[in-house]
Amino acid sequence: MPPKFELTSHKVLVFDVYGTLIDWESGVYNSLKPLFPKDTPREEVLEKYAAAELDLQMKDPSVTYSKILDLVWVRLSGQANTSLGHGGLAEVTDEGEGIGSSTSSTLPTSDSDAECFGASIPSWQPFEDTVQALHRLKEHFALVVLSNVDNRSFGGTHELLKSKTHEACKSRYPTDTPDSPFSLILTAQQLNAYKPDLRVLELALQQVSSAPHSLLPHPSPPWDVEAREVLVVANSLLHDIEPANLHNLNSVWISRYEKNTIGTKPDLKERGMWTWRFETLGDLADAVDKEVKEARGAT
Repeated sequence: MPPKFELTSHKVLVFDVYGTLIDWESGVYNSLKPLFPKDTPREEVLEKYAAAELDLQMKDPSVTYSKILDLVWVRLSGQANTSLGHGGLAEVTDEGEGIGSSTSSTLPTSDSDAECFGASIPSWQPFEDTVQALHRLKEHFALVVLSNVDNRSFGGTHELLKSKTHEACKSRYPTDTPDSPFSLILTAQQLNAYKPDLRVLELALQQVSSAPHSLLPHPSPPWDVEAREVLVVANSLLHDIEPANLHNLNSVWISRYEKNTIGTKPDLKERGMWTWRFETLGDLADAVDKEVKEARGAT
């Protein structure tokens, strides 16, 4: 049983977004299910998606996430070879747009279903507890996004996580905008790497330290936060909880009642590699509020 008040001993919460804050599996499944026979189980569709996504991300982390989704659609639909070897992929701009030739002349055109899937990320909806819980947590911590996403797509997601209702909530650290819960946003496009690559979390730790990389987003002035003061909050055991463990960081597994498929790792689950487990983000916010209340009562 963790000692009392340990959650609030941290200064920074590093958040996975898709799967933890956003119900991305519903978005992915609803888009991809037309590619499969009607009786294909949801879990099978998501497992095939996850395998293709991870393969493409690890082969070329410079490809933006929206383009990865485009290529996953093509691969799963059997339309073309989406191997990332031999320089076949189009160049990708900072905004996530493709330039030049694709892997095959049979790839879909600009109005294709594949590109619609790639553009669907901002439409994926938050879990019902997410927004309120984030804005409660920002009163006690700096909230940092560390997400396998491109800048443009996260821009749309960010709008869903802002709240005019909670704008007046006092933030422990300055946030991106008054109605945003986040104090720092780090995307795979900015870092040129996808989780579970351990460099992603290493870079995040550097950006909250006393000596952040000047070419990447960072607080000004620097926060000077030590690794022991960082808490990783995520649903994916593969992408986030295991890397946190390898970096000797505390972590919170937001299990979402174990209904998610992507990022599960039975061996990690059996070993209980997380420091705390909560079913929802709202449960984490409740636990933090309880700690704060008890600490105030003890003084």
